Amino acid sequence: MIDLHCHSTASDGSLTPAQIVAQAEKIGLKAVALTDHDTLAGLEEFRKAGDGSPVECVPGVELAAQNVGTYFGYHIVGLFLQKESAEMTQLLTDCVRWREERNQAILEKLAKMGVVISMEELHHLAQGEVVGRPHIASALVGHGVVPDAQAAFERLLGSGKSAYVQRRLPTPEVAIAAIHSMGGVAIWAHPYTKGNLTVRQLQCLAVDLKAIGLDGIEADYAMHTPRQRENVAAVARAVGLLPSGGSDFHGVHFRNVQLGVGTGKLQVPDRYLEPLRRRAAVRKQGMTEP
Repeated sequence: MIDLHCHSTASDGSLTPAQIVAQAEKIGLKAVALTDHDTLAGLEEFRKAGDGSPVECVPGVELAAQNVGTYFGYHIVGLFLQKESAEMTQLLTDCVRWREERNQAILEKLAKMGVVISMEELHHLAQGEVVGRPHIASALVGHGVVPDAQAAFERLLGSGKSAYVQRRLPTPEVAIAAIHSMGGVAIWAHPYTKGNLTVRQLQCLAVDLKAIGLDGIEADYAMHTPRQRENVAAVARAVGLLPSGGSDFHGVHFRNVQLGVGTGKLQVPDRYLEPLRRRAAVRKQGMTEP
């Protein structure tokens, strides 16, 4: 069993990168990928923790993206990242700035509702790493506004809710190109969480993304229903995308989602790993050729 989608304290998870590796060892994962939002900051600790570990530690990242002029967004996970690139560095710099602008706008909305949270409080909760909505959710819990982080998203921070703010995002082309510039493979993460797509719509979007370089799609995801997993797997086969999968583990911020098993029944098969590794090896070879 493997888990190719999880988050640490480098972004909005509650376990450190080293603790992610230790937990993966404890539950017997063959491989785990660290895919923090808009940052590579945890990867050095992750790699060091993986030295000598029986768990293969796959360096990654998760980037949000959106087509120009639309509200439909994507999350693109990069796996098997290799040498850092100027393209990725610039994109992550932009993403952090855009995220900070969004955080400030959310705080302003909450203040108008009578809930005053400072940016300093959020940075304290984030412990110097990338601040995101889960940190705002934690602050709302601390202020007694909501009982837990899930309620914060359901009542205030989720899409369409009263404190929600749309974030400025790169296009999928830019996100995929940045992942490729580091020799990684680009995966469309949790495709059904961005809308109630029909199978035809899912396949059309997958075809469009593959045309701009997408390598794979999350066929196994913790919050997808069994039917949705079947649909994604069928689309992956039809379009020629590599299957991937993961829990989207965030630790205590989403207690119902556990590393490796998601909400309890997730089992991402080992057979997904080798084709993804081979794709990354081909890309690395292309990067090193004169």
